[in-house]
Amino acid sequence: MISGKNITKKFDDRVLFSKIDFKLSGNKKVGLVGRNGCGKTTLLKLIVGEEDTTEGKISKVAEYVGYIPQEFSFPNEMVGIYLEEQLENSWDGYKIEKLASQLEFTNFDPYQNLNTLSEGQKMKVKLIELLLHDPTTLLIDEPTNHLDIEGIEWFEKYIKRVQIPVLMISHDRQFLNNVVDEIWEIERHGLIKYVGNYDNYKEEKYKLIEKWNDEFKLQERKRAQLERLLENVRKIGAGHQRSRAISAAKTRIERLDRVKTEKYENNVIEEIKIKTEVHKSKLMLRVSDLTMNYGDIKVFEGLDLEIRGGEKIWLFGPNGAGKTTFVKLVMGLEKPKRGEVKIGDNLRIGYFSQIQETKGCLKNIREEFIDRTKCFYGNSGGYLSKFLFTKNDIELKSLKQLSPGERARFEFAVFSYKDYDMLILDEPDNHLDIETKEVLEQSLKEYSGTILLVSHDRYFVANSGITSVLNLKDGELRNC
Repeated sequence: MISGKNITKKFDDRVLFSKIDFKLSGNKKVGLVGRNGCGKTTLLKLIVGEEDTTEGKISKVAEYVGYIPQEFSFPNEMVGIYLEEQLENSWDGYKIEKLASQLEFTNFDPYQNLNTLSEGQKMKVKLIELLLHDPTTLLIDEPTNHLDIEGIEWFEKYIKRVQIPVLMISHDRQFLNNVVDEIWEIERHGLIKYVGNYDNYKEEKYKLIEKWNDEFKLQERKRAQLERLLENVRKIGAGHQRSRAISAAKTRIERLDRVKTEKYENNVIEEIKIKTEVHKSKLMLRVSDLTMNYGDIKVFEGLDLEIRGGEKIWLFGPNGAGKTTFVKLVMGLEKPKRGEVKIGDNLRIGYFSQIQETKGCLKNIREEFIDRTKCFYGNSGGYLSKFLFTKNDIELKSLKQLSPGERARFEFAVFSYKDYDMLILDEPDNHLDIETKEVLEQSLKEYSGTILLVSHDRYFVANSGITSVLNLKDGELRNC
């Protein structure tokens, strides 16, 4: 069992969480959620022992904690050699093949170089590495971020099957719905626990917010009454009775302040509005006989596709199938081996790349925004603040200094300021917290233009107004 008592973590004067308690035991599967920057990854690192608490104690009784961070890398060596190095006894080599079989690693090749594995295969190798040590608890940071849908579905089955407690940070709502027994949320510097899956959490969170707001309104009414009472008492003529009444009123106000309820502030982007005026029948994109390979490796061959105005298409497929390559060919960022890409006449296309290039981005956020949008200087700060950038962020930070989630928010600020007839979005939701995903979903649903969306987030796709689905697999593009 792992437990934490009165855990507080600060960085300088910034409090992430204060006096939180938790217990992780049995076969409990827990999803850890909260806004970007609230301290989710820090909490995992405290449990593992990579960081120290500011106050409080974490107890681990006879525990071996297996931890998979959000980003991890492997050395440049073969799978088999790497895993054998993890064994405590060399004669336990049979465990590697056994675990590969249990994890449905059907194409397991001990002679393959680690750095040529797909993201799903890397996750399985990392799990084998941990399971060789018989962990009693698993902590996993954003496990679905780099998995394709097949990989996510496999991982869901694995987590439900494993007979140890698992604590996972995730913004994948469908994944949370399918696997967790509890949701823990870091909110208002505390840790609030909800029984059930993500949908249960949303329902209970809504009730809790209503309760907080009702308590705040009641508190403010009491405060106003006491302040009126204090004002009336002060009008009484001088004397012992007046002094006692003033003292009593002040004491009641101080008592109210000691148990003060703060108004719930839903600090999220209000909306992302993207305008367009394209006719529904207009040709947006035509792809003919599109073929691509890298050296001797064929990515796909003979792809044909036509997209008309107003269509909203979801493109999905296994990792390595060529989705990002297809998008780059459409955008003219790479040249095909064979075939043609035709973009409709006079179109304004907004492109969101999965890999946000920040190399050489030394201008501050305001300067970069003005360059990209031609927004007036005086309007730029207010506009960026709608996307949760502070004055210091706007003036002092360059794009290179932004986190992936902040960089995504910056791109959406640009999208919202400009008008686009077609959006080509490659994993736009990957580094967003749940609240920002919900705002983006609503925006895409209301957008009347054309969308080509690459995403592995099933919940996000289901709520984004998608009208048709394409599957890129085994070099072919199929309608679903």
